[in-house]
Amino acid sequence: MAREKILIITRNFPPLVGGMERLMEHAVGQLSQHYSCTLIGPSGCAKFAPPPTEALGCRIAPLPLFLLQAMFQTMAASSRKKYRFSLAGSGVTAPLAGMVKLRHQIPAIAFVHGLDLTSDNRVYQRFFVPWLRRMDLVIANSRNTARLAENQGVAPDRIRILHPGVALPRHLPGKDADFLARHDLVGKKVLLSVGRLVPRKGLSEFLQHSFPAIIAACPETVLVIIGTEPGNSLKRADGTRLGIEKLVANQGLGNHLRFLGNVTDETLSQAYGAADLLIFPVLELPGDVEGFGMVAIEAAAHGLPTLAFAAGGVPDAIRDNYSGFLVNSGDYRGFAEVAVRNLTGASPLVSKSNCRDFASGFEWQHFGEQLVEICSAV
Repeated sequence: MAREKILIITRNFPPLVGGMERLMEHAVGQLSQHYSCTLIGPSGCAKFAPPPTEALGCRIAPLPLFLLQAMFQTMAASSRKKYRFSLAGSGVTAPLAGMVKLRHQIPAIAFVHGLDLTSDNRVYQRFFVPWLRRMDLVIANSRNTARLAENQGVAPDRIRILHPGVALPRHLPGKDADFLARHDLVGKKVLLSVGRLVPRKGLSEFLQHSFPAIIAACPETVLVIIGTEPGNSLKRADGTRLGIEKLVANQGLGNHLRFLGNVTDETLSQAYGAADLLIFPVLELPGDVEGFGMVAIEAAAHGLPTLAFAAGGVPDAIRDNYSGFLVNSGDYRGFAEVAVRNLTGASPLVSKSNCRDFASGFEWQHFGEQLVEICSAV
């Protein structure tokens, strides 16, 4: 018996790199086990799409060109085949899924991740967000994102919450001697930051208001930063790294900072193993929100606890005093105190086994099962 066909339209997909791209890669992989998929995504997406998915690539930048090419691909594909439903990877491609719905009378579903609901871009708010209200289902990545969708006028009975997933490594990473030596971390206490360098991540404010107190209490502390400024997101962050470097230089803390940039999965695993604590001092900014906090789940999967501000969707990604620690937003003194207790204590305040146990509830298999259930119920 032939499987039903579905159409997936997303700008967030490999070869682009990031949390949303990884989520959509797994989403397509899971759905392809139950449906015959057509994927419209960025150029080069065919290499990462599971066979026998039909993958059609569009130039990723600038955004208007991607949307124009994706629109033509969407209209052509929906004219050739009869689809069970269309699925948009974010609010950016929701209008395309909505157009297929109107033209062919099939259900439309869209993922929302936080920023695609709060972006302060006027064109985006006036044109893209209204299409989310027309979706048959909106899949939110956290309780906070679901609230944001409801505030934007999406009917509550059309919202489903589905947390992003994680891959659990077979073995918890230990401290890799080569990694420690290569980055001058031998004998150091290591704080780790992983993610795109954008103002929302709050690194500049952390370095200004918490880091000096941590260094004063634990002088051997080093902050390792993994990630670069994004080039193709709704929010640009040009100059974020330069601002961080200037701030650290002015404070005389340059010896306590390591910039690694983008790294391989192997190096990232080594960094998780070398770190004592992941820091996630996210900010609550107008028009910008942390949708979930996937990095906290990834850290937990590697046995590393996370210290974070309880902002946006982050509380969904951390169980306080079990897989990490949640501090009230803006309490930099409290943030520093919790960090110092972790770095100077005789034993860890949170065990690796607890971190891994919490992360196991977010495995990609669970994500896939829930996604198929949500979509099949449309």
